[in-house]
Amino acid sequence: MDISNVEIEIAPNFKVTKLPENFSVIATMNTADRSLAVVDFALRRRFAWYTLKPKAIKSKQFFKEDFSRIQEIFDWYASSIELNLQPGQGYFIADTEEEMKNRIRYEIFPLIKEYLQEGLLRNAKEEFNNYFSTRINLSLFE
Repeated sequence: MDISNVEIEIAPNFKVTKLPENFSVIATMNTADRSLAVVDFALRRRFAWYTLKPKAIKSKQFFKEDFSRIQEIFDWYASSIELNLQPGQGYFIADTEEEMKNRIRYEIFPLIKEYLQEGLLRNAKEEFNNYFSTRINLSLFE
C-alpha cells in the first residue's frame, strides 16, 4: 500500500489525504486506571507528558470551599501515587447548593468510599468522614 495515497475519513463526507505539519495529538489518560499500565509505559516512551493537577477556578458555580477541603485532605494525607486520585475541579461545579450536595452525595462520597475500601488513603479516613458528616450528614463508617 502506498502511504502517500491514503484517505482518512474524519467525519461523514469529510476526508483528508494529508495532515498539516503543525498537527498535534492531545490525549488524556486516567492515571487511576491501573489496568492500563502496559499501555501507559508504551505511551510514555513515545510522547511528551504533562501532569495537570486540579486547580480552583473563578466562577459563581464553582464551590471553592468544598474543592479546597478535599484538596487539603489529599495534600496532607495522600502518597505521591494517591495524589493522582484527587477529584478534579469538574466535580465542584454546580448551579445551586442543593446540586452541589447531590454531587458530593452521589459522586464524590462513593468515589472516596471506594478508594478507602481498596486500601487507599487510609490515613485520611477520619478527615474524609468529618468532611462528609458535616457537609452532607453521611458517615463513611455506616
